[in-house]
Amino acid sequence: MIAVLTILISLAAFVVALFSLVVTEEKFRLDLYNKRFDIYVRTVRFYQALFKADRDTEAFADLQNSFILASREAQFLFDPASGIYTLLERLNRDSMVILGQKDMPKDLPFDQQKVNMEAHSSAIMRWNSSMEPLEAMMAPYLNYHYASAPEAVLGRLRQWCRIPRRPGSAA
Repeated sequence: MIAVLTILISLAAFVVALFSLVVTEEKFRLDLYNKRFDIYVRTVRFYQALFKADRDTEAFADLQNSFILASREAQFLFDPASGIYTLLERLNRDSMVILGQKDMPKDLPFDQQKVNMEAHSSAIMRWNSSMEPLEAMMAPYLNYHYASAPEAVLGRLRQWCRIPRRPGSAA
């Protein structure tokens, strides 16, 4: 009788430990998701503010600083092969070109003014054309595939065993 009780208690402890492991893994995934989504949100907010007329405010400076920090954080939160960090760094450099245009001396030679305007226009075009590719690059990191911890475990077991997903299933 004691042996059966010991086995049942051990089994219950194993189930609790397994559940704890699954919950901890899901919490980690959610935290990582939130950090990655925050980078996306800060990028979009800065993008929206960058093309508004009033950029000399403290609120704009806060958005700019937040975007710079987000672009730096991206190197730690996304796979280098994804290209996300590279794209955000390019957008950061382009934002400096856009913002620096207003500080350009007006008495530059025409050729230099033309070069500066072309760089400014190119930077604006790169920003405008980069949001959809950025979203596509971030999609694999921001699509939260599992609806619950048990489905996450089943999905992970399918990956380990190389069992294909059923059509229409969440895991």
